[in-house]
Amino acid sequence: MSEDHRPTAPPGLRRALVAAVAVCLVVGAASFAAGRSTAPEAAAAGAKPASQKSAAPCQGGTYTWFAVREEPLLTGVSRASQKGEETPLAAVARPRKAVDAPRAAGVDTRRTLHSLALQIGEAELEEADADKESLAFADPSRPYELDAGGVEVDGDGVGVVEWAQVTSVTGQFRLECGDGRTVYGQAESWTVDGAGVLDCQEPLTDATPTARDAALLACGGDEPANTGAKPKAPEGAEKTS
Repeated sequence: MSEDHRPTAPPGLRRALVAAVAVCLVVGAASFAAGRSTAPEAAAAGAKPASQKSAAPCQGGTYTWFAVREEPLLTGVSRASQKGEETPLAAVARPRKAVDAPRAAGVDTRRTLHSLALQIGEAELEEADADKESLAFADPSRPYELDAGGVEVDGDGVGVVEWAQVTSVTGQFRLECGDGRTVYGQAESWTVDGAGVLDCQEPLTDATPTARDAALLACGGDEPANTGAKPKAPEGAEKTS
C-alpha cells in the first residue's frame, strides 16, 4: 500500500485557518447582501427625473397653403322608395374638421382652419377677428350632423332616392412661427351642406358626381339611373309609333 506523504498542518493551525476562512466567507456574504440591497437606492437617489417639455404655441406665424382641394362628398343616401313610403337617410361618410401636424409643434386647430377658410374665400380678411370664433368652418366643436331626411312618394311613384352631400376641403400648409420654427401639416373641413333627389327609373342627365354615387348605392345596376337607358314601358302598355 502506498503511503500519503503530503505535509499536514498541526491541529491548532488547521483550526485557525478554518476559522479565518469562515470569517472571510461571512464578511464576503454580508458585503454582497449589502451591495444588492443598497445599489437600487443609490441609483434612485442619483437619478434625475426626465423633463417633459410642453408644446410651445406657434404664435405670430404666417401660413402658406398648397394642394388645396374642394371635392363633393356623399354623406347620406336613402334606399329606393316603394309606393307611399317615406325612406330616411342612412349615413355614408362623415366629414371631419381636423388639423394633422406634429404634436409638439403647438399648432392651433381653430386658427389653422380659419386660415384655410380665408384661403378658399369662406371668410373675409377684414372679418377675421370678428368672425373667427363664430365661423362654423373653423369650429371643430361643431361636428357634421346628417339630417334624417325622408321623401314620401305620392301616387304610383316608386324608386325615388334622396341623398345628402357636403363639399370637403383639404389643404396642406407651411406655418412659419414667430420664434423662427417652421411647421408642416394638413387641414380639412367642409362646407356647402346640400341634398338632392333622383329617380331610379330615369336616366341621370347632367348629374353631379354625388348623385351618380347615390344611384350606384341605391338603385339596381340595370336601372336607367345607372345605365342611362330609357325607362322600360310597363307590361301590357300599348306601343305607339
